Order: sequence, then structure tokens, then C-alpha cells
Amino acid sequence: MVSWFPKNSSNRDQTITREAEQQIVAYFNKWSPRILAIPEVQTVVTFDQVMTFFETDRPADFTVYKGVIIRQEHVEGQLLGQVFLDQHNRIVCRKDGTPYGRQLVTKSLDKKMIDYFKDQGLSVFKLTDRNLPGDGFHQDVFVQFGELLRDLMKLPQVIPVITYEETIKYFVSTRPNDPRIKKGAILRKYHIQGHQISQMFLDKNNELVCDPTGKPYGRQLVAVKLDEELLDTFGNKNVIIVE
Repeated sequence: MVSWFPKNSSNRDQTITREAEQQIVAYFNKWSPRILAIPEVQTVVTFDQVMTFFETDRPADFTVYKGVIIRQEHVEGQLLGQVFLDQHNRIVCRKDGTPYGRQLVTKSLDKKMIDYFKDQGLSVFKLTDRNLPGDGFHQDVFVQFGELLRDLMKLPQVIPVITYEETIKYFVSTRPNDPRIKKGAILRKYHIQGHQISQMFLDKNNELVCDPTGKPYGRQLVAVKLDEELLDTFGNKNVIIVE
């Protein structure tokens, strides 16, 4: 897997000005009510969890050039905001003007995260080019599915465990009566509470099939664990095609 984020503070963008930092924070504060928020207060957030987000949730937008982490004091601990920047240090947004990214509240940070921030409240770093052979299909589907559901601005339900059998039964029992449907797809990506699982129906061109209102057929959920059969089926990939 290609790393899209820095391993240490030496990879930070040292050229960003104080004025640019203030503008980024001001824009983040302005739009924070519309940035996806994890509702549960986290006990601890680790450096690896924060950085993995930039890998799994990097939008398919060619203007994305940098990542930024914003840390602010919160009544229950610390607020962490994570958004994406273009090469001019402007926050990258969707077509409706809302920023890509997320925010969460944590009671504490792990030592690696504390050492990374030191006494700073903002960290900007460059993201390397995406070059993942064979990943184009599932990245495109993630973008399609995620963007169509993003307007809901809420996280899917969290369950203790999901099994391979349950995912297959879902396709059989809830398959819409739509002749365009030719296959199903199960996608997974990292989530701070476990695994985010998306199940959707695809046409012959691997495009999402939607209902007459434009909503994709399918579901999203977060599972703390996957059973052994589902883990084995995924292997080292993040997509399963069911035909």
C-alpha cells in the first residue's frame, strides 16, 4: 500500500504562513456545523487512526494536495478536525460548498499524537500521489456511494459483529425489482469504531443503481468486528463482488 501521509513531523509543510493557518482555522470554524461529526466522545485517539483517515477518505478530487489536522480545546477534552487542502492552502469542498473531512471529540491523544502536535494547534502536510493499481474500481464506487449519502450527515448504525452469511442474505432478501441490477458489491474501509461496511447493487458497467428519487439501493453500517469467513473473503482487498 502506498503511504499518503507523513510518518513524522519533518514531512510537515514548513512553507505555510501564519496568515494561511488563521484562514484555514477560520474557515473550519465557519463550516464546522456542516462537517461530518462522530457523535460519540472517544476515550483516546491515536496517531495511526488520524492518519489512516486521510488514506481511506481522501476524496476523488484532483485539487486535493494536502491534509490538515486542527486541534481545539473542548469541554469534554479536545476537538480534532481533519480536512483537505489544495495547493494554495484552500479547503477543498464538495459542489454544495461543504468541506470534505470530519471532526470528533476525544478525551485524550496517544503519545505519538501528542509528540506530533507538540504545542501546536494545527498541522499541514503534503499528500503523495495516489497510485494504487487495481484499486480504481472500488475507490470509484466508494466515492459514488459516499457522496450520494453524505447529505444525510449522520453515521450509520454500529453493530458488534457482521458475518459473511448476513451480507449474502442481505443481497438475496432485499434485492430491488430493478432489471438494471446485475451484481452486488461489499466494500469496507477503516472506521474509528471498527469497519465501515457498504453494500450496494451495481449494473453491468459497475455503476451504482439508484431508485427513482436518486438514492442508491443498499446500506451502510459500522461493525466492530467481521467474522472469520468475511475476513478471509476480503483477504488483502477492500471489495467483494457478488454475482
